[in-house]
Amino acid sequence: MLLLFTILLIFILLSRIVETSTKIPTTLTLIVLSFLLSYFLPDVLTVSHEEFDEILYLMLPVILLPDILNISASELKKHYKEILYLAVVAVILSIAIAIFVTPLILPEHHFTVGMLVALFSMLMATDAITVASIMSKFKLPENLKIYAESESLFNDVTALIIFYFIALPMISGGDLTILDVNTTLLKVLFLSTTIGIVIAYIGYFFIKILKNSFDQFLVIYLIVIVSFMLAENFHIAGILSIVTSVLTFKYLIQKELKTNKLQNFNEEDSDIESSLMRLLRSVPALTKKGFREYKKEAEFIGIFANAIVFMIVANIIDINLLFIYSKEILIIFVLTTIIRFIAIGAMVKKLELPFRWTKALTYSGAKGALAIIMVHSLPSDFIYKEMFDSIIVGNVLLTTFIYTISLMIHINNNELEYKNDITNANNGKDGHNLAINIVDLIEKDILTGAYTQSFMEEIIEKELSRSQRYKTDFSCIMINFNVKERDDDIYKSFGNIINEKIRANDYFGKFNDEKFIILTASTSLSGAMMLAEKFELLLKEDKQIENKADISFGITQSSDIDTYNSVVEKLNDAISRAKNTNSLSNIEIET
Repeated sequence: MLLLFTILLIFILLSRIVETSTKIPTTLTLIVLSFLLSYFLPDVLTVSHEEFDEILYLMLPVILLPDILNISASELKKHYKEILYLAVVAVILSIAIAIFVTPLILPEHHFTVGMLVALFSMLMATDAITVASIMSKFKLPENLKIYAESESLFNDVTALIIFYFIALPMISGGDLTILDVNTTLLKVLFLSTTIGIVIAYIGYFFIKILKNSFDQFLVIYLIVIVSFMLAENFHIAGILSIVTSVLTFKYLIQKELKTNKLQNFNEEDSDIESSLMRLLRSVPALTKKGFREYKKEAEFIGIFANAIVFMIVANIIDINLLFIYSKEILIIFVLTTIIRFIAIGAMVKKLELPFRWTKALTYSGAKGALAIIMVHSLPSDFIYKEMFDSIIVGNVLLTTFIYTISLMIHINNNELEYKNDITNANNGKDGHNLAINIVDLIEKDILTGAYTQSFMEEIIEKELSRSQRYKTDFSCIMINFNVKERDDDIYKSFGNIINEKIRANDYFGKFNDEKFIILTASTSLSGAMMLAEKFELLLKEDKQIENKADISFGITQSSDIDTYNSVVEKLNDAISRAKNTNSLSNIEIET
């Protein structure tokens, strides 16, 4: 066991090195390394189908947690129509088309409708693990990543419901009516979401009681695991319960973080509430910093669990069977790829999005271990069990490798176009800018027009989360504006110069009387350096500012592990060096 654990850690390390060097997702490297291990050292790891299912059920909540934590409820609400189409409508239509076409291209096999529903419901479930791993490695428009990642989470639910509650009863010879199907779907959806919501509320109140960070971290995982176990115990959609529980928990935490700011202004309500309720309200469940740290720790644990899953996936591959059914595997692969391309293309055309998005979303449809669990659930006496097993495993491998490699080539060939998509999206947030204009009235400094420190802290956290999730550049410029003699006109001139030259999607904020900060979204370190040099020249051109103020600049670019505190610390370090420099330009960079 110790040897196996050591090999697992080595595989994770090697796959991370390959990912850092080449952007090849860890999933590909893990599968290759694990297959080589099972081929050359077959006795090191032996896993049966039943053990595979049990291990995956154990790992599934742990793997899905970080992906769901990174999903924004506001994003889901904003794009619910597209997500509903991709995760539900497209799945149902794709299965229907495949059922009609398959007898024409594989006439030698006598598949019933129930058999085909089972086969293609398994193949319509894209793997959230693989998709999140692939999409996070590239700089792509936010909406594109939202579509891919949300689809991969929610179409699993659709596929599972169709497979377990429609396909399996049909294979077993049961009679199903439209009323039976609708009743079952409503029951599954209602019970799964109810379980998720109830468990999330219970966990939320435990978090408020337990103040130890380790205890809180355990509660977060228990929320996910218990909701999944309960749903599976009642034979309903466990993944839907996981998604619901995490999103509900996030909503409760984020709602409290916002309302706590206004708590001190509601003293008149204290006479109405009991002392116990006031105490419960006054104790925050989590701080923003704590919540960010838990998300990062969940990602680390998810990487480890992910490696375990792909290690055992490689172990159960039977190469001989894959060759025997190679014709069926390839035909089904081509068929599902074409159907997926058509279904996604229809949405892209309807939304008037660039055609390249169709290819990107098609290639993000890799299948995963969940499909293998489903095929293992087929009855042992099912006539095509061996063939379906081979088709599913073969398609998992083909989509993982071919889709991923194709996606990498496609993104590299269209890198400039996707950068333009990101820029256009950032510059076109009219609704966002309108909301900011309203906030301006209460969140801006009167003299400089700079946002307050509390507001900037919230924006920095959001932009850090956005840049880390979507792999976009995010740089910050701190300006130390030290006025020798207090003069309001100097501050007004300084604020006017900055506000006139920053972009619509940049933010200008104030930390104190001396330190100001500019957040430059989707801007690299070199771009921020050029902007700082431009501001330095403009400020020096104002003679009043030049004579009465000492100015220095600190610049940094965010990394994947940065937090609000680490960004501010790096900017302060850069400012400290800039103050002490003897160069003509008082600009320092901290990485």
